[in-house]
Amino acid sequence: MAKANSAIRVTDLNFNSIKTNLKTFLRGKPQFTDYDFEGSGLSNLIDLLAYNTYYNSVYVNMVGNEMFLDSAQVRNNVVARAKMLGYTPTSSRGSSATLNLTVTPSTNLVSVTVAANTLFTSTIDGIQYKFTTPETYVLLQSTGYTSNTIVIKEGEPLTQKFTVDSTVTNQRYILGNPDIDTTSVKIKVQTSTSNTSLRTFTEASNIVDVQANSQVYFVQENEDGKYELLFGDGVLGRALDDDNIVIADYRVVNGSATNGANNFVAPSSIGGQASFVVSVANSASGGANSEGINSIKFNAPKSFQRQNRAVIKNDYARTILAEAPDIQAVSVWGGEDNDPPIYGKVYIAAKPTGGNLLSDQRKSELVTLLQSKNVVTISPTFVDATFLYVVPSITTRYNVAQTTLSASQISDKVATSVLNFETSQLSLFEKKFRESDFMTSVTSSDPSIEGANITYRMMKRFTPNQNITTSYSIAFNNGISNPHAGHYGAVASTSFTFQNQTCFLDDDGNGVLRIYYLDSQNQKTYLNTSAGTVNYSSGLVVIQSVIITSSSTIEVSAKPAVNDISPARNMILLISKAAIDVVNDSTGATESSVSNVTTAGTTETISSETSQILSTGSTGGVTNLVY
Repeated sequence: MAKANSAIRVTDLNFNSIKTNLKTFLRGKPQFTDYDFEGSGLSNLIDLLAYNTYYNSVYVNMVGNEMFLDSAQVRNNVVARAKMLGYTPTSSRGSSATLNLTVTPSTNLVSVTVAANTLFTSTIDGIQYKFTTPETYVLLQSTGYTSNTIVIKEGEPLTQKFTVDSTVTNQRYILGNPDIDTTSVKIKVQTSTSNTSLRTFTEASNIVDVQANSQVYFVQENEDGKYELLFGDGVLGRALDDDNIVIADYRVVNGSATNGANNFVAPSSIGGQASFVVSVANSASGGANSEGINSIKFNAPKSFQRQNRAVIKNDYARTILAEAPDIQAVSVWGGEDNDPPIYGKVYIAAKPTGGNLLSDQRKSELVTLLQSKNVVTISPTFVDATFLYVVPSITTRYNVAQTTLSASQISDKVATSVLNFETSQLSLFEKKFRESDFMTSVTSSDPSIEGANITYRMMKRFTPNQNITTSYSIAFNNGISNPHAGHYGAVASTSFTFQNQTCFLDDDGNGVLRIYYLDSQNQKTYLNTSAGTVNYSSGLVVIQSVIITSSSTIEVSAKPAVNDISPARNMILLISKAAIDVVNDSTGATESSVSNVTTAGTTETISSETSQILSTGSTGGVTNLVY
C-alpha cells in the first residue's frame, strides 16, 4: 500500500482545502492510519484548526493587499498610499450660484455694503439649505446699487480655534466635520490671548515655493475621514509659537445635493436696507461629494505624473478631473488645431456631473485653477459642450406567441432600452454611436422581438438672432448622405418665420441650401434658392445672411452618410425624438406607436468663435478624459 503524502500544501488557503490537508497530514502518521476523522471528536479540533488557519491567511492576505494602492480596499490605507505620491483626495464641494441684486436705499447713500456671510436659503425636496456670500460686496450709487455678480456658496459657515501648546506631544489640529469643503478653509493665526494681532496663512500649493518663513499650511485627510491642518517646522514653512491661536474658518457643505438650486429666499434686509430685488443669474452648480476610493486610485498616480503643472493637454484634463470633483468629463485641444488656427490658447470643454453645461461662474473658477499651474503665455478658454442628436425611427416586429405582453408594453420596453443606451453608451465626449450596438439593444428589449428596421437622422438645435441679418454654421461633423448629384432631401428643418411666411430648409442635392414654405396645396414654394451651402463630405451646413423674424429654436436635421456617428472635440451625442412602431409579425399590423422618446440636451447659441471651433471635422490633437 502506498504511503500517504503527509506534506502540508501551504498554498491551499480556502477552508475546505486546509481541512483536507490537515486530515491528509494526520493519516500519514501511524497512529491515525485507519482513523475515522468524521466520526470522532477530533473532527471538531480539525475544524477549529482549519478555521484559525483560514482566518490568519485572510488577514495576512488583506495586510499584503492594503500595502499597495491598486489593491487596497480600506479608505484609510488608500489615502495613506496616495499621500506617498503627494496626493490629497478632494473633499466635498459646496455648490455656488450667482445672483442679480438691486438695492433701493431708504436714504441717499454713496454705497451699500453686502456683508460676507449674508444668508440666503433654498429648499430642495423639502430640505432647506443655507447659502452665504463668501466675501463682502459694495454696491455703488453710480451703478444704481446694482450688481449682477453676487456669488453665494452653499454651506454652514463655522469657526474653530486651537491654542498652540508645545507641552502637548504631537499636538494635532483636526477640523471637526468630515463634510468640510477644504477650498473654503481660511486660516488666521492670532499671536496670543493678550496680543490680538493676526497673520493670514495660505494653503501651500507647491512645496518647492515654500520657504522657512512662508506663512502656509497643509491639509490632509486623517484616519477618521476628517481633515487635519499641518503647519511648518521653521524649515518648510513658518513654525507656530506657544500660545498662538489658530483660527480656522470653513464651510460644512452638502455636496451634490444642492446642484440646480434656482430659487433663493433672501434675508429681511441686505446692507441694512429692506427694499431690494434679487434674481438668479446662474443656478447653483459645482457641488460634489468627497472623492471616492476608486477615484483616488485613479487620480493619485496621474497627479504624481503631472507634478502639479498643466503643460500638455493631458495635464489640463487631469488637473480639472482631480481638483474639480463636480466635473464628469473633459475634452481639451490646442488652438493651433482649429481651422483657422488660434495660437496661444488651449480650449477646454467640460461636462458637469448631473448636467450638461457649466455656469459662467464655474468656468471662471476653473480658469483661475488652471492659471496657477499652466504656462504663462497660454490662455485656457472654456467653451460649452455642443450636442449632436441621433434621431432613430424604429420599427420592431414581435411574435405574439412568444410573449404575454401587449404591444404597448413592448414599445415601453424598447423606449427604456433606447434611453438606457444613451446613458451607458453616449452622453460623454468621444462616445460614438455604433449602429450594431444600438440594434442589439433594441432587439434584446424583449425575447418576443424578431427583428427591427431602423433609420437615422442627425439633428442640431440652435437659437437664431431674431430680426438681425446673421449667418449660421451648423457642424454635424459627420458626412451627410448624398449618393449622387441632385439627390436632394438630405437636409430638413423645423419651422421658422422668414419674410412673413412659416418656412423650412431643404437642399437641392448639389450643395445648395434653400428656404421654402408650403402653399395651400401643401406644395413647396421657394423664397430663397441660395440661402446657404451644404458640404456633404464634412457635414457642414451654412445658412448665409438671413433675417429670421421668429423662432425660439430651430432644429436642422440631416441623413447621415453612414449610421456609425462620431463626435468631434467638444461634441456629445444624445438621442432625441426616437419614434417606435411595434408590428405584429404575423399580421403585419402596427399595434403600438410611441414618438418623441428623447432627452432634453441643450440648445446652442451660435457665435462667430464657436462656429470656427465647431466647423472642423477633425479630432486630431484632442484629449478626451472621463471619470
